[in-house]
Formats: sequence, C-alpha cells, structure tokens
Amino acid sequence: MFARRLAVVAVVACGCPADSEDGDSGGSAGSGSSSSGGMDSTPATSTSPDPTATTGMGNDSSGGGGSSSGGGSTGAADSSGGSETGVVPVGSAGCDSPPSSLVEGENTFMLGDLQRRFVLRLPSNYDPATPWPLIFALHGNGGDPGYWDGTGNDRDIRTAFAEEAILIIPEAINNAWRDYDADPSTWPAGMELELDFFDDVYQQAQDDLCIDTTNVFSMGFSGGGSFSGVLGCRRDYIRAIAVGGSVIYFEEADCTETPAAWITIGDGELTAGREAFRDFFRDHAGCQSSSMPGMPGGCIDYDGCGAGTPVTFCSHPAGHVWPTIGTDATKAFFQSFYAAG
Repeated sequence: MFARRLAVVAVVACGCPADSEDGDSGGSAGSGSSSSGGMDSTPATSTSPDPTATTGMGNDSSGGGGSSSGGGSTGAADSSGGSETGVVPVGSAGCDSPPSSLVEGENTFMLGDLQRRFVLRLPSNYDPATPWPLIFALHGNGGDPGYWDGTGNDRDIRTAFAEEAILIIPEAINNAWRDYDADPSTWPAGMELELDFFDDVYQQAQDDLCIDTTNVFSMGFSGGGSFSGVLGCRRDYIRAIAVGGSVIYFEEADCTETPAAWITIGDGELTAGREAFRDFFRDHAGCQSSSMPGMPGGCIDYDGCGAGTPVTFCSHPAGHVWPTIGTDATKAFFQSFYAAG
C-alpha cells in the first residue's frame, strides 16, 4: 500500500527561511518572538483562491490517491503508564527492530518522482523499546520545517516535547500544502499526493522507530493547520489535532474520521472561513455550541463532545500568528491523551 522509500539521506538540519506567505514576516528557526506563517483565509470548501493569499508555490498535481492507513503494528509495547483515556500504548513494529535507519535531523527520500523531506527530532531520553507518542508538525504555506524546528521562541515544540514525544516536521510540495496560485482543479490531486507522503512517512516511523500507534497527533499553523484538518478527517491514525489560523481544505463529506481538536484563532484574523473550520470540528465531534471556561485564559471547552474527542477553542488578541499560549496549550491538550510526565 505504501510506496517504498528509495533513499534516506542524513544531513545537518538547516536554519530555514521564514514562512512568508501574504507578506507576513515568518521568523526563521531560533526567532525569539511569536511570528506568522502563511496567510490562509479561504472560506470553507471554496473553489477559488483567497485573493489575500500570495504564495507563489505550485503543487505538483500529478496523480495520487492515498487510502487511509491502519493504526500500526503491534510490536513489543511497554504497557506501563496507560493514558488518562484508558488506552494502553500499542507499540509499532519498530519496537522489535534493529536500530533505526532514520536519523536525528533531516531525512529525504524519493516518493514517485518527487524528493520529499522531513526533520526528525527524537526525545532526549528516547528508548527504542518503549512506545512513544508521535507528533507531526506542519509549517504554513510558503514556509518550511524551520518554522517548528527552532528553539527559544513561542514555537519551541522541541523543548516542550523533548522528553515525551517523537516529532516529525514535514515539508510540503513546493512549500505549500495548497497552492493558491494554481488552478483550483489541481488542489484535490495535490492533496492526495500529500496524503500519500504522510502515509509513507508514518509507515517509515512505524517500521524504524518505537511509536505508540494509539497516540499520533498533527499540529500546524495556517496552511499547516488546515492540512492537519485534512489528516484528522482522512486518516484514522491521527488521534487529535492542534491548529491555529486554519480553514477547511477537504470536502466535508470526505471527513470519515473524528479527531479531537484544539483550535486557536486570533481576534485580528477572525474570518468566516476560520470560524467554519472551528465549528465543523466542534459539530463533527458531537459537541454542543455551549461551553465552559477552559485553560489558559481565553479558552473554552465545548460541552457534550463524543467520548475521546474533546474540542477546545482558544482565542488570542493578535492576528495571523502562532500565539504565545499555543505551544504550552498544545502540549497540555496532547498530554491529556498520553498522560506523559
């Protein structure tokens, strides 16, 4: 089902350029302040590009058509420390395998006729015999993995998850999860190519690392948050998403899976498209429109959500940026499933 990787090349992880779609200053790895990713304000299921989106990145629109991947192998799981939701960690095949061929830092491989890239960050205390949660972290349109791969800033997920989760930071085709300059008729094919990419990377992770297949997450900002919504809807291995400044990229009828969701929108970026994204995942999880105050301030937890699929919404006073609360709140949300620490 999954395309085989042809090569894995290890190099030193780069200091990558800023996510600069729509003219926003993206902040390269190591930036010390909250910064914006790619502007993404297309209305839900729109068939025309957002006129404010100016990324010139073109998606490869050839073929594709990935199918939903299963939840992973059942290797030698360390069953100690089951999550608060009562799910015992399930180890992938990599828990029983020789040392991983994946390496810390940058990994590349061929998928079809495209060279694909992702950055791997293992926990500082990684034990290949213990199943670890896995988090995909997606950059905004016009950006690159450097958006999430820095330290000492508001997006410092490397420090936040340094002792509790495996991070995979993928790069989109031509750096955009949706190419707003391309003919919208190419968007569905591009989406399938990206879904194939995630299926392949997830298979590599299962084969070569010790993954807890019951706790696989996707987080992202702007276009990366929007595509995290696609993963949550289309792939059964994604348990929960945490996103900021996102809109709907998928056809709602194609949303066959139901992830838990943490969603943030800035007061300065509040649009109908972003509200539609929030409301879709709230309703899809069976939640009510009523809520109770959550943590931190500015957050609410929706009432009546389905078992295992809570939905939290957090507003923040800024515009199209990953908020200062974002990383810590995402960590707390994901921890509620795997109960680390």
